[in-house]
Amino acid sequence: MIVFIDGFKRNIYKYVNYVINIIKIFFSYIENILILRKSNDFDGGIDFMSMKSNQTSSKLNVLNTPKIFTILVDDVVVIKNKIVVNIGQIVLRGQVLALGYKNIAPMHSPVSGLITQITNEEFKFFSNKRYSIINIQSDGQDRWINRTPIHNYKNLSVNKIIQFIYNAGIVGLGGAGFLSSKKLKYSIKKVHTLVVNAAESEPYVTSDDCLMQNFATEIVQGCQIVMWILKIKFVLIAIEDDKHLAYIKVHDAINHLSGFEIRKIKKKYPSGSSKQLIKTLFDQEIPSGKHSIHLGIILFNVATIFSIKRAILNGEPLTERIVTLSDKDALYQKNFLVRIGTPVKHILLENNINFKSNSIILGGPITGFIVDNVNFPILKTSNSVLFLKSSLLKYELEQPCIRCTMCSRACPMNLLPEQLYFYSKSRDHDKSKEYSIQECIECGICEQVCPSNIPLLTYFRKEKLKINKIILKENLSTKFKKLFLSRQSRLRSLESINENIILSNSILDKKFEENLILDKKIENLITNKSQNIRKVELEAAINRAKQKQKLNKCLIDRQ
Repeated sequence: MIVFIDGFKRNIYKYVNYVINIIKIFFSYIENILILRKSNDFDGGIDFMSMKSNQTSSKLNVLNTPKIFTILVDDVVVIKNKIVVNIGQIVLRGQVLALGYKNIAPMHSPVSGLITQITNEEFKFFSNKRYSIINIQSDGQDRWINRTPIHNYKNLSVNKIIQFIYNAGIVGLGGAGFLSSKKLKYSIKKVHTLVVNAAESEPYVTSDDCLMQNFATEIVQGCQIVMWILKIKFVLIAIEDDKHLAYIKVHDAINHLSGFEIRKIKKKYPSGSSKQLIKTLFDQEIPSGKHSIHLGIILFNVATIFSIKRAILNGEPLTERIVTLSDKDALYQKNFLVRIGTPVKHILLENNINFKSNSIILGGPITGFIVDNVNFPILKTSNSVLFLKSSLLKYELEQPCIRCTMCSRACPMNLLPEQLYFYSKSRDHDKSKEYSIQECIECGICEQVCPSNIPLLTYFRKEKLKINKIILKENLSTKFKKLFLSRQSRLRSLESINENIILSNSILDKKFEENLILDKKIENLITNKSQNIRKVELEAAINRAKQKQKLNKCLIDRQ
């Protein structure tokens, strides 16, 4: 009877909470309508049909730990001897595997176990660069390093906290992968507003939505850490208008906190891009070649903010993140807490997905890439694994451009993709630069709407890469020219100095010779004078002797 009553009470509480959530969602709809009427919008873009299952996005599933982890390390780190582990070494979770170098963050072990292999491999489908692979065999114990949480971080210096964030290997988890510590250091005394990017506009991806629904309080704590570092007073959290439960959770977390505001924006791709987000929130445009920091605004992805909190208040380096696993029809969609370095194959096998009959896209369907090797690991910037039938990836043949301008109308950067396509194809780099191809954010919308099935994004990426190489070559040429001219200037200065030294030495030599001649003359004069004096004295002595002889003779004569 007691068990029945307890079960009845639990059901009552469950239904009451359900009704409360329904009421909150209703009011959020009303609030959303009022906010969107006042909000700005960016040009172009595309509103994809609903490809996200909000019913399952709130549940965070835990993935079983694989036996073998694969950690990708940039080959530059290897060349600089930054790998600090060896084959056969026992490591703990959170232990440093490779130190950072310039814009490359340190890498940490996602598990405790044994380093079994360190090899070198190239993944053409991912990048043209080579990577070193550190394979770790899990010991099943998941032992951590000694973590050092910093609860009193305000007692430390800002530089020390930023260094902690760097040492934790935290990068931008929205896809850019830029060092968060470097971004913070550059923004000191330059920004007044923190924007937390929780838009997540790419189809199928709900990892940030899940993060906000489960860790809203920790996200707010991460915001407060960044506020203290940058000495700013205002935080704006941007969420798309279809994330109702996430909005409620974050709204409850920032309730009664000063300096926080949550803003709903229109569900439209690519609203999560920094340029479009700034335009939507502030009706300002980021100048060409600049960043939002130049407007006094710093942007961080919501997952990055969460990882900053974990690094400071929990003492945990970045070893895991939330990843969405879904299919093309959004019939299957789950969010998992996945360790960095987990092979994609393991995720698929754990969910009984036949990877042989499916094609796998790591990342969103627009900006992601097709994985040719299922042993490829989850990276820090991987937020989604999308599987779909291989037959769906049989692209139609590229057709000639018909100048329909659909790509130009859809471009959120107001570029002319049809012109850029022709200049890229004809390798007219000057014209490509003139038409601002460097401003392309590679959102892929032009390729999505193109009726001729032209892979515009591929053309643009190749053209931007070539232009970057040309610019790099020009910069190096200019740099070496400056160094050469500087060396020539130094050599001329040294020659003039040497000439002055030789001239001064010759003058000194002449003066020395003149002094020698003068000394000889004086010596001769002195010698002559002394000789003359002796001659006079001798003559005087002779005269005195003669006078004495005469005197003596006279005396003798007198006698």
